[in-house]
Amino acid sequence: MDTMFSKPIYKNIFLSVLTGVAAVLSFPKANLFFLIWIAFIPLLITIMRSSLKTSFLYGFLTGFVFNAFGLYWLVPMLQFNTGSYIQAFAAACALWAYLGLYWALWSSFVNISKRYFASPWAISVFAACFWVVLEYARTYFLTGFPWMLVGYSQYKFTEIIQIAEFGGVYAVSFLIIICNMLFYFWITNAKGNKYLFTALLLIAAAAVFGAYRFDKFKFFGDEAFTVVVVQPNVDQYKKWDQNYKDDILFDLERYAFEASEINPDFIVWPETALPDFLPWDRQTYQTAKRITKTAGGFSIMGAPYSDGTGRYFNAVFAFPGDGEGYTGIHIKNHLVPFGEYVPFQEILSKFFGVLNQLGNFVRGKDARVFTNNTIYAGATLCSENFFPDIARRFSLNGARVLTNHTNDAWFFDTAAPYQHFMMNVFRAVENRKAMIVAANSGVSGIIEASGRIVASTNVMKEALISGEFLQNDFLSFYTLHGDLFVKICALLLLFMMVTILII
Repeated sequence: MDTMFSKPIYKNIFLSVLTGVAAVLSFPKANLFFLIWIAFIPLLITIMRSSLKTSFLYGFLTGFVFNAFGLYWLVPMLQFNTGSYIQAFAAACALWAYLGLYWALWSSFVNISKRYFASPWAISVFAACFWVVLEYARTYFLTGFPWMLVGYSQYKFTEIIQIAEFGGVYAVSFLIIICNMLFYFWITNAKGNKYLFTALLLIAAAAVFGAYRFDKFKFFGDEAFTVVVVQPNVDQYKKWDQNYKDDILFDLERYAFEASEINPDFIVWPETALPDFLPWDRQTYQTAKRITKTAGGFSIMGAPYSDGTGRYFNAVFAFPGDGEGYTGIHIKNHLVPFGEYVPFQEILSKFFGVLNQLGNFVRGKDARVFTNNTIYAGATLCSENFFPDIARRFSLNGARVLTNHTNDAWFFDTAAPYQHFMMNVFRAVENRKAMIVAANSGVSGIIEASGRIVASTNVMKEALISGEFLQNDFLSFYTLHGDLFVKICALLLLFMMVTILII
């Protein structure tokens, strides 16, 4: 008797969905990071025996499932912002479909490669290079959305991610894809043990090398400082309601008193910790000066900023802790569409009214390093940590420690805050700088230059954590050369395509 899965189309659908599910389970909150090393095999079995058209469709299905399960939090977040479940679900589906297209393109080109490359080795390299180029494109195309790049799934596999010092997160993604390809050729080839041994050798070599680099950058730096990270956990609906302004400022003063008992050198506060515009709101500004003086030490605090010309910015401010005004400001370089500005505002603003309560923010361009002549900090704001080049510019400009200030209360208690936090681990490894993360509702934490998470918080809870970090002026290969690895992959990909055309 035939079953549903006895028909090839249903088998292929099942295998495509299986890859999507296995891949997403490699990420928070499941954190089964080892699954990603074999997750692509079911999809490869499908697309290698399909036509070009059906390979595209199966790849799209896999990508849609992966992103729908991984980015499920878009629906409650957008519903909160729009007040409409239908609009939220439609917008989420549109993004899941867009991201699914990258998987579809990759599947199509892998399917094509089997026709032109007789060697599994060439197909594997082609597939890995093409995946890296697609991830890089997704990072920057149409404002960029590099959420859940496959390399990020390994943020807890500390030994493996050390190669990010040379190739960024893309180097980890490359290794994952090429190993999936080799595992596929092992199980589908009667004499495939060489592919298995090669994949295992690659993983082992990366892990051994990573263990050496991890040990080198553990407790790495020339001077230790005490840091306090504040996680106020202000409900999103209260954050910009003037009825709660006094309560928020009162709580911030309370955290400052708690921090002062630790006698910190450095205090890191989240994005928009202050509930009104600096420096124009006198009450907020005076409170900020009092808070930072009470806490002691050098503070970096997030707040909206107005320059007095009718323009508004998302910013972080450096306060020396002497009760005087701020001494430095960094304006967010990369704004979130529909979060900090609305494209085609005249048409769409009526659907995103909640998001526009602070106005339409203006993008900054600086990479200013904050300093009190002892600590030299490069402060990234929220989604700026998506983009490796921003943290890299701070390091090139003299930052000896990195910080990230965010408000992930938009995401509620979902996987999103954990997915956001894991990107900071890679920014630390890429630049070999300690990374201090302050999130309004979590995840906040302290990350070593080695990528080891020294301390972290739970989400949707008030928290104040402290620890030590070390500064350093080391300039990593990635800091100096940026995404050279991606360029090499692109050139290799181009060479292989030209070879196909010539032959």
